[in-house]
Amino acid sequence: MVRLYTENLNIGYGERLIVKDLSVEIPDKKITTIIGSNGCGKSTLLKAITRIIPNQSGTVVLDGVNISKESTKILARKMAILPQTPESASGLTVGELVSYGRFPIKKVLGA
Repeated sequence: MVRLYTENLNIGYGERLIVKDLSVEIPDKKITTIIGSNGCGKSTLLKAITRIIPNQSGTVVLDGVNISKESTKILARKMAILPQTPESASGLTVGELVSYGRFPIKKVLGA
Protein backbone atom coordinates (compact mmCIF):
# COMPACT_ATOMS: atom_id res chain seq x y z
CA MET A 1 0.00 0.00 0.00
CA VAL A 2 1.27 3.48 -0.87
CA ARG A 3 0.24 6.23 1.51
CA LEU A 4 2.78 8.84 0.34
CA TYR A 5 3.77 9.79 -3.18
CA THR A 6 4.91 12.74 -5.26
CA GLU A 7 3.93 13.72 -8.80
CA ASN A 8 6.15 15.92 -10.98
CA LEU A 9 7.68 17.60 -7.93
CA ASN A 10 10.00 20.57 -8.48
CA ILE A 11 11.80 22.01 -5.47
CA GLY A 12 14.27 24.85 -5.31
CA TYR A 13 15.45 28.00 -3.65
CA GLY A 14 14.64 31.09 -5.66
CA GLU A 15 15.77 30.52 -9.25
CA ARG A 16 17.94 27.51 -8.30
CA LEU A 17 16.12 24.23 -9.02
CA ILE A 18 17.33 21.43 -6.71
CA VAL A 19 14.87 18.60 -7.48
CA LYS A 20 13.35 18.42 -10.96
CA ASP A 21 10.19 16.58 -11.99
CA LEU A 22 10.31 13.87 -9.31
CA SER A 23 7.54 11.28 -9.18
CA VAL A 24 8.06 8.65 -6.48
CA GLU A 25 5.96 6.29 -4.36
CA ILE A 26 7.03 5.60 -0.79
CA PRO A 27 5.54 2.31 0.44
CA ASP A 28 3.72 2.08 3.75
CA LYS A 29 5.32 0.25 6.69
CA LYS A 30 8.70 -0.03 4.96
CA ILE A 31 11.99 1.68 5.62
CA THR A 32 12.91 3.86 2.68
CA THR A 33 16.36 5.37 2.31
CA ILE A 34 17.48 8.36 0.30
CA ILE A 35 21.13 8.14 -0.61
CA GLY A 36 23.29 10.71 -2.37
CA SER A 37 26.31 12.93 -2.13
CA ASN A 38 26.51 16.05 0.03
CA GLY A 39 24.41 18.86 -1.37
CA CYS A 40 22.43 16.76 -3.84
CA GLY A 41 19.01 17.63 -2.36
CA LYS A 42 18.19 14.82 0.09
CA SER A 43 17.28 17.13 2.98
CA THR A 44 15.55 19.56 0.63
CA LEU A 45 13.37 16.73 -0.68
CA LEU A 46 12.41 15.61 2.82
CA LYS A 47 11.62 19.17 3.85
CA ALA A 48 9.34 19.62 0.84
CA ILE A 49 7.60 16.26 1.37
CA THR A 50 6.83 17.27 4.97
CA ARG A 51 5.88 20.83 3.92
CA ILE A 52 8.62 22.46 5.95
CA ILE A 53 9.55 24.28 2.73
CA PRO A 54 7.22 24.89 -0.23
CA ASN A 55 7.61 23.09 -3.52
CA GLN A 56 7.75 25.14 -6.72
CA SER A 57 5.34 22.85 -8.57
CA GLY A 58 3.98 19.34 -8.51
CA THR A 59 2.16 17.60 -5.70
CA VAL A 60 2.81 15.56 -2.57
CA VAL A 61 -0.06 13.25 -1.63
CA LEU A 62 -0.50 11.61 1.77
CA ASP A 63 -3.46 9.30 2.43
CA GLY A 64 -5.10 10.48 -0.80
CA VAL A 65 -4.93 14.19 0.13
CA ASN A 66 -2.63 16.80 -1.40
CA ILE A 67 -0.59 17.98 1.61
CA SER A 68 -0.96 21.61 0.51
CA LYS A 69 -4.64 21.31 1.47
CA GLU A 70 -3.95 19.62 4.83
CA SER A 71 -3.70 21.61 8.06
CA THR A 72 -0.21 21.84 9.53
CA LYS A 73 -1.43 20.30 12.80
CA ILE A 74 -2.92 17.22 11.11
CA LEU A 75 0.08 16.85 8.83
CA ALA A 76 2.44 16.92 11.83
CA ARG A 77 0.43 14.10 13.43
CA LYS A 78 0.82 11.95 10.33
CA MET A 79 4.50 12.40 9.48
CA ALA A 80 7.80 13.48 10.92
CA ILE A 81 11.44 13.50 9.87
CA LEU A 82 14.53 12.89 11.92
CA PRO A 83 17.02 15.45 10.58
CA GLN A 84 20.75 14.98 10.60
CA THR A 85 22.26 16.01 13.89
CA PRO A 86 25.55 15.35 15.64
CA GLU A 87 23.60 14.20 18.71
CA SER A 88 21.86 10.85 18.67
CA ALA A 89 19.19 9.34 20.84
CA SER A 90 20.29 5.98 22.10
CA GLY A 91 17.99 3.18 23.13
CA LEU A 92 15.01 4.26 21.00
CA THR A 93 13.45 2.46 18.08
CA VAL A 94 12.62 4.20 14.81
CA GLY A 95 8.93 3.80 15.69
CA GLU A 96 9.41 5.55 19.03
CA LEU A 97 11.28 8.45 17.41
CA VAL A 98 8.58 8.91 14.76
CA SER A 99 5.86 8.84 17.42
CA TYR A 100 7.38 11.99 18.99
CA GLY A 101 6.23 14.09 16.02
CA ARG A 102 7.87 16.90 14.06
CA PHE A 103 10.88 17.58 16.32
CA PRO A 104 11.63 14.22 17.94
CA ILE A 105 15.23 14.82 18.93
CA LYS A 106 14.28 17.90 20.96
CA LYS A 107 11.86 15.84 23.03
CA VAL A 108 14.38 13.04 23.55
CA LEU A 109 17.19 15.37 24.58
CA GLY A 110 14.91 17.69 26.58
CA ALA A 111 15.67 20.70 24.40
